[in-house]
Amino acid sequence: MTYDNSRLRRLALISLVLQSAGRIIGRTKLQKIVYLANSIGWKAIDFKYHNYGPFSDSLAAELDNMKNYGWIEEREIPTSHDRVLHEYRFSNKYKQTGLSQLSKIEDIVPNGKQLTSRTKGLVKQLNKFSSDDLQIMSTLAFLRAQDPSMSEEQAVDMTRKLKPQFAKEEISKGRRIFAIMKDFLDKPGRQPS
Repeated sequence: MTYDNSRLRRLALISLVLQSAGRIIGRTKLQKIVYLANSIGWKAIDFKYHNYGPFSDSLAAELDNMKNYGWIEEREIPTSHDRVLHEYRFSNKYKQTGLSQLSKIEDIVPNGKQLTSRTKGLVKQLNKFSSDDLQIMSTLAFLRAQDPSMSEEQAVDMTRKLKPQFAKEEISKGRRIFAIMKDFLDKPGRQPS
């Protein structure tokens, strides 16, 4: 099976996120982690603003395809609030297929090994946060990406308007994403670690 470069980048990013996290519980959490990972240099998936923050239809479709082909496993986890969360992880049978996508990317993308390394570190850090935290943090990052002149405080105020279910203090704590992301962004002239 052959892929064009944009699809290969999408598959490699998704594979890297799942491989780095081990497992991710929640569709919202998965969308937000992939959004933030995508923003450090992958540019593999387009996102728009949706109810829970940045969302990608193409990511949702790609996850369905990967699930249908048996690359990833999606397991339902009932919660006490009559909701169902979905757990995502690589299928043991196809883990190597996903990893081969990564090695292809490392060969064709400039600084591919460094991008892969930075992404692994970011994903491991992000996977420790709750879906709500990631929803807030990805919304803040999305707003600033849409308008780079927006200050952190303006992003907090705009997020508060978009997400009235969260207290301003919760949203303000989400500003930590800017410090986290700063450590993982590809800066011109930066020497890879």
